[in-house]
Amino acid sequence: MSSLRIGLLRNDEFDGALYQNFGGYQELFTALLTTENFVPEITVYDMTAGQLPASPDQQQGWIIGGSRSSITEPEPWMAGLFRFIENLNAAQAPTAGVCFGHQAIAHALGGQVSRRAHWGVGLLPAEIKATEWWMDPLHEAPIISFCHTDEVTQLPTGGRTIAEADHSPFAMMAIDNHFLSMQPHPEFSAGFTHQLHEEWGHLFDETTRVQAAKSLAKNSDRSVIGSWIRTFLTRSA
Repeated sequence: MSSLRIGLLRNDEFDGALYQNFGGYQELFTALLTTENFVPEITVYDMTAGQLPASPDQQQGWIIGGSRSSITEPEPWMAGLFRFIENLNAAQAPTAGVCFGHQAIAHALGGQVSRRAHWGVGLLPAEIKATEWWMDPLHEAPIISFCHTDEVTQLPTGGRTIAEADHSPFAMMAIDNHFLSMQPHPEFSAGFTHQLHEEWGHLFDETTRVQAAKSLAKNSDRSVIGSWIRTFLTRSA
């Protein structure tokens, strides 16, 4: 049985029935990455409470999670997160970013994040544009759970496009061999995604709500993305 010490930079947390039924980001990412032969050791750092890690080498790999907060509406705690992302980049520390984490990496390293006119939400495909060493197994257009109102509209310095989606021009990106980030949420299971849509459906316009509901009949390829993240973090560490 192998393992990896992973620091989770938590930028928000679920509550209510979602948390009671599925746990928080730590539980979601642990479930995503765990296999018969691998169990991650995830330590949580609450960015919103100013719990900054001492240094990038404090953990073997890093995950920057999602948030209901917006890069386009900066909050005081985000400054510490952006500084640490710069430190991770300088140290070339293996790091995966998801949704808000994807956007935070882009913003901190010179890219641009903008607010969308409508939600990008549902089980939707991301078209792979570049084949990378950590893509095991290969997949040309994995279907993953999206749930976002912001998006990366300009890549950061050194960033390259890995995947595109109709509602997300830079759905997945990489920087050298130490940053991998994506707009969708591979940590969201089918059950979690269904309940999230039930609880957040009132936030979507009618067209988006109908399209998102129809998309839930699809099967998610989250296990594929989980494998990619696991391979990326373990082989880069």
